[in-house]
Amino acid sequence: MGGDFGPRVTVSALLAFLHHHQQVNALLFGDQAELADPLSRCHDQSILSRIDVRHSDCRVDASDKPSSVLRNKRNSSMAMAMQAVASHEAQAFISAGNTGAIMALGLFTLKALPGISRPAICTAIPTLTGRSFVLDLGANVDCSADQLCEFATLGTLMASELDGIESPKVRLLNVGEEANKGRAEIQRAAEMLAADPSINYCGFIEGDGIFEGGTDVIVCDGFAGNVALKTSEGLVKMVGARFRKAVGRSWVSRLALLLLSKPLNQLRRQLDPALYNGAYVLGLEGVVVKSHGSATRQAFVNALQVATEAAEHNLPKVLSPILKTQLNQNGKKKTDL
Repeated sequence: MGGDFGPRVTVSALLAFLHHHQQVNALLFGDQAELADPLSRCHDQSILSRIDVRHSDCRVDASDKPSSVLRNKRNSSMAMAMQAVASHEAQAFISAGNTGAIMALGLFTLKALPGISRPAICTAIPTLTGRSFVLDLGANVDCSADQLCEFATLGTLMASELDGIESPKVRLLNVGEEANKGRAEIQRAAEMLAADPSINYCGFIEGDGIFEGGTDVIVCDGFAGNVALKTSEGLVKMVGARFRKAVGRSWVSRLALLLLSKPLNQLRRQLDPALYNGAYVLGLEGVVVKSHGSATRQAFVNALQVATEAAEHNLPKVLSPILKTQLNQNGKKKTDL
């Protein structure tokens, strides 16, 4: 029920996704009357038979405070979906709704992995050499040095599991690459990561280096990460709009566009923000994926793919024993929530 468009996009995307992924079944939580219309447009019974609709007339609004959701909306569609993951009835949760509510319900219902004080929002972004995992992207505006180190550990383990990288290169996003740059928390995190043998820490990285490649995991606080992500998405949209405007001015430009249509279309697909929709909420005892609230149908399909991939790898089950081992080796204690 979340996002800017609700079931009109999310249900339509689900139907398209299930058409191409016959091994996937779905639990659909929300107002049954509102869900009925987009579902009625599907006439493929083999797809509909893999969808189980669970009614809830309570929904989490974009303006709801996380604390209010925990107190007053335990019967919301979002809370019911999270509970389905906690009870192992579902292998992954996905929503385009209120990010704060997702975080709060995730911590309350699923709990955090051992040694993780706060989950982080993580997504893969395209680079010149492949992709990089960036975290945090908005879940934690202020982060301590310890939390930045936790994010580095989570990102390292995920890059190893999903991309098969033996020793992922980790960098901290900072205002400069020099060792004396940055806030005290970042300076302290750099010292801790450099001393951690389980992390391949490679120093600071500036904003203009995010898309260059060569770095597998980029760690930052949620404020800096969210600004960087939204700025890059806005830049892609602006460049596309300027390009279309410039091309429309003359027949010569249109002819050149026709001749270059194949590589330009390939570039457009590679840079399309919708292709990278779907962010992991890393650090929970369950697979949780957050979609952009403004996601289009295709963007939400891609977020469903992210959730399915994480479920297939069973990321929390993979990460949990490794984190416990590292806790024992380092003598750390889990932060109380």
